[in-house]
Amino acid sequence: MINSILNKAKDIFIQEQVEDSFDDYKFIMSVLYDHFKNEVNKMSEKEFKDYLENELGYSEEMIINLFKLEAVQSWAYQKQEHTKAS
Repeated sequence: MINSILNKAKDIFIQEQVEDSFDDYKFIMSVLYDHFKNEVNKMSEKEFKDYLENELGYSEEMIINLFKLEAVQSWAYQKQEHTKAS
């Protein structure tokens, strides 16, 4: 009985936190970033390219462009600027 009351209290707390979290843009971005980072973090270059092509449907051209140094640098700069603005 005590455990069921505790579990219900925890469930209510979790639901309230989830609902409140949607108002916090930075928090949502952080959670999503961590999720996608964990998804690809340990992949080798070949595994990552295969994932992009086979799982996400990226074209060969999109993958090549993603790996171009200028694209990586530009993306990192845009992300840095976006973070500063937030």
